[in-house]
Amino acid sequence: MRTIAIINMKGGVGKTVTTIQLASILANLYGKSVALVDCDGQCNLTRFYMPDYQDGDDLSVADVLENGGECCWSDNMQLVRPRIQLLPASASLYRMDLTALQGNHTGICALKGFVEAMAEDGEVDTVLFDCPPGFTAASTAALMAARELIIPVMMDGFSLEGMSEMVRQVESMRQVNPNLRVAGVLITQWHKSPAVEQGERMLRQLGGLPIFRQVIRRTDKVPESTFVKKPVMDYSWRSAASYDYRALAQELFGPWEEAENHAV
Repeated sequence: MRTIAIINMKGGVGKTVTTIQLASILANLYGKSVALVDCDGQCNLTRFYMPDYQDGDDLSVADVLENGGECCWSDNMQLVRPRIQLLPASASLYRMDLTALQGNHTGICALKGFVEAMAEDGEVDTVLFDCPPGFTAASTAALMAARELIIPVMMDGFSLEGMSEMVRQVESMRQVNPNLRVAGVLITQWHKSPAVEQGERMLRQLGGLPIFRQVIRRTDKVPESTFVKKPVMDYSWRSAASYDYRALAQELFGPWEEAENHAV
């Protein structure tokens, strides 16, 4: 079972969008069973799949971290699409961050145990953690449970400056989770401009972290798809971002058997 956390210190770089697209591709093109874990108190991933979701409607990541979830991992999950299950977020995650700052105990290792139970049952092929900006209680728990990281970045000076901090944070996490590795840095919102092209060259020359060959091009189809609550692959199969995410999936997971049956 692959366990992948999608994280960056910055917001607005495409973490949730990337989580949604990879889940859709894995479920629909690879035929895989996917578990999503929404670690962000904003609940964007949760409300994408469950538009009417309200705090307290269902068991959440906060419940698992506080050891208040159901004993059987699957009883905590919501089936939101065929082959896609979700462990929702809640605003309680913000309270947990405050508790952690005050030095009180939080179940940082609880999510790891939750995921290990999934692996033992063999019913899930891939777990994707959608992490908030920064290292919160929930994102730290996700990094304890994950084996791989995807780091989406936009090509601006702030992103490049933040990469060295990200390298340091990943190295620190490896002291408590030695299995953690960076699958790759993912360039998002790519478009043809001198600044973006220069930023990409600089990033690929930095060293220290692997960079995905595939970039995700900027297109209005992505924000449009979030309004109608559809992955961009379903909303606009032939759009640039849809093509790019399918190519990224093949870079990550290899080819899918049905690839020749889809017009790309």
